[in-house]
Amino acid sequence: MFPPDSTWNISFAGCGFLGVYHIGVASCLQEHAPFLVANARKIYGASAGALAATALVSGACLVEAGVSIIEVSKEARKRFLGPLHPSFNLVKTIRMGLSKALPENGHEVAAGRLGISLTRVSDGENVILSDFNSKEELIQACVCSTFIPVYCGLIPPTLRGV
Repeated sequence: MFPPDSTWNISFAGCGFLGVYHIGVASCLQEHAPFLVANARKIYGASAGALAATALVSGACLVEAGVSIIEVSKEARKRFLGPLHPSFNLVKTIRMGLSKALPENGHEVAAGRLGISLTRVSDGENVILSDFNSKEELIQACVCSTFIPVYCGLIPPTLRGV
């Protein structure tokens, strides 16, 4: 299928509440084509794709991740305006879900292999982080990547000045 000396990366794009689709793709890759995941040089993600990439690379349970995303969607739908209701806090929900789902050493497992795409507010440039000092820093990178200006708040979260 691939020339023996070829290399590849895997990338998960941003997709909002369709993030459960990315979890399904990650699960399918892990189950039916584990060599694609194991031999990928890097696995990248942006926004909701960063959540799927992080779960895949860190060794989190993808079934639990999928259930968590569905629960977030259900929680949002309970409100009058759905996810637009002022009481729905996406950042808090993502942070809590990742704290629960990611293994304590997830940042070590992901180091150098996971690339999370962030946008630097000062100049709008894309920055990719791939080394994390702690589980909390990995979670903060995901929060920064998934932050939607105005919808999630007026002041964006930061990590290492990005």
